[in-house]
Amino acid sequence: MSSISVKYTILGLLMERPYYGYQLKSEAFKKVFGDFGINDGQLYPTLNKLEQEGLLTKTVEIQLGAPNRHIYTITEKGRDEFMRWLTAGDAKQNTVRYDFLRKDPFLIRCNYLRYIKRTDTLKLINEEINAVQAAINDFSRARDAMIKKKIDPVRISILEYGIRIKETRLEWLRNLTKLIEKES
Repeated sequence: MSSISVKYTILGLLMERPYYGYQLKSEAFKKVFGDFGINDGQLYPTLNKLEQEGLLTKTVEIQLGAPNRHIYTITEKGRDEFMRWLTAGDAKQNTVRYDFLRKDPFLIRCNYLRYIKRTDTLKLINEEINAVQAAINDFSRARDAMIKKKIDPVRISILEYGIRIKETRLEWLRNLTKLIEKES
């Protein structure tokens, strides 16, 4: 997950209510992303940065016999920043041509498959097919769990969009396999 996505996901969650750090990790991110959460290396540095930027505040809740809790609350500046981002649209951000290619190591590698044996090419594609199918299965399980938990239908729809993207990639990989098999 990009640092921009983490930033605005945290701010969006804090729009709902204050959270302590572990709650964000164990409950809130799972509420948004199902089984796909966030790791400490992403969460806590982002929380610290957001606090330094004045977008949230941190208060310490003293606990006897347990580690202290750091409660994070969005500030007015944080609310303004979140609303600015939410209503801005992405048209200007998505103007980079061929962005899909630059961010996908497998597609970059495909440009040079002619330099390896056909059997090695087919092996690489098959490995990618297996990885994509595993992702589809994971996303589908997460979607089903979200449906059972009655998660926001828009969030479920976003996950379904991700499934469709993976299904399109799977179809493309299968067609690529046929194309390469025909070439021999």
